[in-house]
This record gives sequence, structure tokens and C-alpha cells, in this order.
Amino acid sequence: MKGIVIYQSKYGATSQYAQWVAEALDLPFVNRESVTPLMVAGNDLIIVGTPLYVGKLLIAKWLEENAGLLGEKKVLLFIVCGSACDDPVLQQQVINNNFGHVLSKYAGIFFVPGRCSPPHLSWIDRLLLKIGAWREKDPERKKAMKEGFDKMGRENLYQLLARARELMNEGKHEEVQYVG
Repeated sequence: MKGIVIYQSKYGATSQYAQWVAEALDLPFVNRESVTPLMVAGNDLIIVGTPLYVGKLLIAKWLEENAGLLGEKKVLLFIVCGSACDDPVLQQQVINNNFGHVLSKYAGIFFVPGRCSPPHLSWIDRLLLKIGAWREKDPERKKAMKEGFDKMGRENLYQLLARARELMNEGKHEEVQYVG
């Protein structure tokens, strides 16, 4: 089974995860801006990585534009985020708010923790983060939004990689040799 890792990144966390996934599975990884329809058509397994930005998938427009091509493939989606990573209710909201009817057909959706470094954000992103922290009720999440966090690690990809390997091995049969 041929596969490819397609990603869109804003501050580099998703790009790093895409690279780790590609290395672990020995697949090419390509920024969404460089992907052609032929690249999608030529692969059976499409692994897509995107950050979650103010509740929306940064790669949402591309996913929507390519829904027809992706519908014929085995698609795994990894979403790099902060608070939704460990909250099933927030995860379901993210799926529902980002054309859940399409995402639910994917072979797997995985939430992985990212990083946030407020001093390195654009001024608008810092402002949005401050507003979000002001509205946040959970003290631990509020602190992370104010001070930043880095929860990046290859170990966060365990479930995604296991599912990808499972899909890549589907249809492979061991040859049986008969001795007569």
C-alpha cells in the first residue's frame, strides 16, 4: 500500500509531527501547498496533519476541496492542539464543528498535544490567546494559555502509527509454500 503524509502547519509543531510520522512509516511528507491531485490519487493511505486554530482545522479548506479524492482513500487525520487533546467532549465538538459528517468516514482521527510559545506568536494570535485565557474556567488550562506549554513528543503518535501500520498491512498475505 502506498501512502503519503500531507500537513499544514502554522508555527512548526504539525510539521514536526508530520516529519516524525513520515520517518516512522517510511513515507514522503509534503506541505499542503505543494500537494497535487495526482499525489493524492497515487496513494492508498493519506495521513493528514493539521493544527487546531481557534476551534477550526487549519487544513479544513483543503480537506473540503479534496473530499472527492479523499473519499476513495484510507485517511488518517491527526490534529495538533492544546486543550482538546485530553477532553473527549471537546474532541467531539471539534469534529462536529469541522464537517463531522465527512471526518467520521475517515479511518481514524487522532488528537495530539502540541506546543504554544506566546512570545513567538503573531500579535493577533497573542491577543486571541489572552481572550481565550480570560474566558477559560479551568485554572490549569488558563495557566497554560498564559504561560505557554510544550507537550510535543514522538510518544504522542503511538496510536496513529499503530493504526497506519494496521492499514498498510491490510491485504498483505504471507505466501504459503507447499512441499510435496
